[in-house]
Amino acid sequence: MVLSSACRPEQGKPYRCSCTFVTDFDDDSRLDVEVCAPSDARAEGVGRGCAQTHAPGPVSGCTCGGAPDRGPCELGACHVTPAAP
Repeated sequence: MVLSSACRPEQGKPYRCSCTFVTDFDDDSRLDVEVCAPSDARAEGVGRGCAQTHAPGPVSGCTCGGAPDRGPCELGACHVTPAAP
């Protein structure tokens, strides 16, 4: 019997990222996103890509940390979250 993961989405770990981007008026602004990345080392890049799909200007960087553990998530999942106080 051969098992294949082709039908199952790849799993990762959730991360919350705070990303900065440049607005249309050349001001810095922030966008918070939650992403699913394969590792701590890859979380910033995944967060940056996610933020870029939602930001109206170029994303200049992201800082990411582990999100509350809800178990594994589907790699590539991405959504905007409310800004932290």
